[in-house]
Amino acid sequence: MSGKVAFCVVTWNSAAVLGECIDALQAQTGVPTVIYMLDNASKDSTRELMTNYPNVRTTWSRVNTGFARGNNLLIAQALKDPDVQYVALINSDAVLAPDWASQLVGFAEQRGNVGSLQGLTLDYFDHSRVDSRHIFVNGRLQGQQYGYGDHTLPLDDYRPRKVFGVNAAACMYTRAMIEALPDQQNGFFDERFFMYYEDVDVSFRALITGWDAWSVPTAIAYHMGSVSAKMRASSYSPRMVARNMSAVIYKNAPARVVLASFSPAIHGVIVFLRGVHRDLGVRAALQTAVSLARGISRMPIYCESRRLIQAARVMDCSYILRIMNSDGILG
Repeated sequence: MSGKVAFCVVTWNSAAVLGECIDALQAQTGVPTVIYMLDNASKDSTRELMTNYPNVRTTWSRVNTGFARGNNLLIAQALKDPDVQYVALINSDAVLAPDWASQLVGFAEQRGNVGSLQGLTLDYFDHSRVDSRHIFVNGRLQGQQYGYGDHTLPLDDYRPRKVFGVNAAACMYTRAMIEALPDQQNGFFDERFFMYYEDVDVSFRALITGWDAWSVPTAIAYHMGSVSAKMRASSYSPRMVARNMSAVIYKNAPARVVLASFSPAIHGVIVFLRGVHRDLGVRAALQTAVSLARGISRMPIYCESRRLIQAARVMDCSYILRIMNSDGILG
C-alpha cells in the first residue's frame, strides 16, 4: 500500500489520555504514517507529556480554536506533503488497533470514489459495547451514531457497508474528497460550528455531492467518549448540538427533504429536550432550548453555503430520504 496516512489530533486538557492515543498511532503497521497534533491552549501537563514524542509535529495554539478550526489547520499542514493521500482524524481519547490504518487504506485502494471510512469503534471501557459504526442524519433531521450502545457481535458477523458518513472520533478522509468538497470558504470543517456536528455536516455534504463513505469493521478503534466536553459545564454538549443542528440541515438538506421530515423533526426536538431534562435537569433543558433558538436565528449566515452546496448536489431527494430512513445504510 502506497498511500501515506496523516493522523491529526486536536487536544484540550487531555494529558491524562493523550499518551495512550499517541502510542497507538506510533504503533500503526503496514502503511507510512505521520502524526500532527494541535493543542488548544491546554492548562494541564500536555506540553510536558509531548516532550516524550519528538517525532509528532506539534502546534501550540495560544487560544482554544475549537475542534473545527484545529482540525482544519492540521489538515492544511498534512496536505502540504504530496505523499499524504489519507487524513485520519483521531480524538485524543481514542485508541486504535495496530492495523486500523492499514485496514482502511487497503479497503480504499480496492475501490474508487471513496471519500471517507470508519472502522468499528468500540467503547474503550467496555469492549462488549459499540460506540459507533457510522453516523447519519435520521428521519427526524437529527444526527445519530449508528450502533451506539449495542452489544458487540463476533467480528465475523460484521461486513463492510456503504453508509451516510463517518464519526470524526476515529475516521479517515481521502485527499481527493477533501480537496473536491464544495463550501470550504469557512474550512473543510465549518469553523462557525466551533465543535459538535462538524462531522455530520461534512458527511451530509459529501453524500449529496456523490462521495462514498464506508464502514469497515476490520479496523478496530476504542473510544472513551466526550472527555473534553465533560470538563465543561454539564449542558455544553447538548447546547452545542442544539445550536449546530439547524445549520447542518439548512446547508445540506433540499427543501423537499425538510418538508417531508418536518413533522418527525418537531417530535424529535421535543424528545431531545425531554432527554436533556431527564438527564441534566430543568436548567440544562432551558439552556438547550435557547441554544436551539439561537441556532435557528443564525441560519441566515449560512445562505451562501447552502447555495454552493445545493448547486453541487447530484443526489435526488428520494435517494436522500431513503438513506435517512434506513439508519444511514446504503448497502
